[in-house]
Amino acid sequence: MLQGWFQGHFELKPRNPRPLPKPLGHFRLESGALRMHPGAHFRDTHPMTAKAKSSDAPDDHMSALGELVERAFMDATQLFDLGLHMLVRRLKVDRALVSRQTDLGFETFWWAQAPDKTVGPAITMPGIGFLTHPMDEPTRSLVIRDAAATSRWRHDPAFLELGIRAFIGVPLRELDRVIGVVCVEHGEARDFTRQDVALVEAVAGLIGKTLEVEALRYELRLTRDALDLTSAVVEDSALQAMTGLPNNRYLDVWLKANLYLAKRRKDAMAMVLWRQRLDRASMTALKEVNDALRGEDLLVDRGRDCFLLLLPHTPLHGAQILLDRIREKLGPVPMGATMWEPEVDDLATREAMARLERALKASQAGPGAEVVWEEGRGVPASQG
Repeated sequence: MLQGWFQGHFELKPRNPRPLPKPLGHFRLESGALRMHPGAHFRDTHPMTAKAKSSDAPDDHMSALGELVERAFMDATQLFDLGLHMLVRRLKVDRALVSRQTDLGFETFWWAQAPDKTVGPAITMPGIGFLTHPMDEPTRSLVIRDAAATSRWRHDPAFLELGIRAFIGVPLRELDRVIGVVCVEHGEARDFTRQDVALVEAVAGLIGKTLEVEALRYELRLTRDALDLTSAVVEDSALQAMTGLPNNRYLDVWLKANLYLAKRRKDAMAMVLWRQRLDRASMTALKEVNDALRGEDLLVDRGRDCFLLLLPHTPLHGAQILLDRIREKLGPVPMGATMWEPEVDDLATREAMARLERALKASQAGPGAEVVWEEGRGVPASQG
């Protein structure tokens, strides 16, 4: 995947593969973040960074990127480490780092620096630096060649407190979301060229694609676990006897397996509740509706003539279109509906279920047995 992305952006001459370098001994991973052993100092041991080439001209940037991809495209840690070290060496800057935005602010989770530099506030306190500015304008890179000579930056804490005078910052994207910044920093003025900026942008793109791959691998593991769990429940009589639909026990397992992923992906889910007395015709209609649902949708028989329909990562207007088709099968049945929102609703769906009950009562009290939507955050119910 990384090679395909890279080759689609740059034309490189083939190079002879070289063996992967040994990892740095003084770094270790803790909970997805790179930490430094106490008392350790930076020591550049990588062949591609320890040996300076005879020419560091901008024309060689693409060749260096080709070597980076050949060495590290299959290993995330190798890519981060080699990529940032390459930026430090080729651009002759103090440091290169990757920071991500968390609920507590910016956090540096990977960095490289020149041999004569030690870990300081620019790494441990990234929120003071220029990092916040690329996040404010995520469609473009921020280039500062001399903060001291620019009225906009000469009073910035990054220059006054951290001594950062030259800076290139590129928004870091994962699955079309800006999650942080890849940047280079230097304590003296630097006349960065377009090729220099393109080099940082290319490394940021590679790191972003690597993070996407790792995120997809993690979600694949979660999905496999969810499928295994769901299969186990189905085999253990989790279907309602009369209708053959999943019951409340199945629903509990399904929610635990799927809503965590939905929160992580920030996917909304439409929920619909109705009550319908069972007879031969209604059971036939329910079976037809269940058979016509998408593979990710779930129709649950909650007992006592109560039915719940869950439509994952479906917006309100899309859910209404599906409901219009479903109501052609079920007939004019009062229905309450709401959207489970990953930013505000809990994994147990307590608030969402309360909204559903209120919306269903409003539908039952109305004259036309319409679908009544009640949205969260105090938005009044609406009829569809």
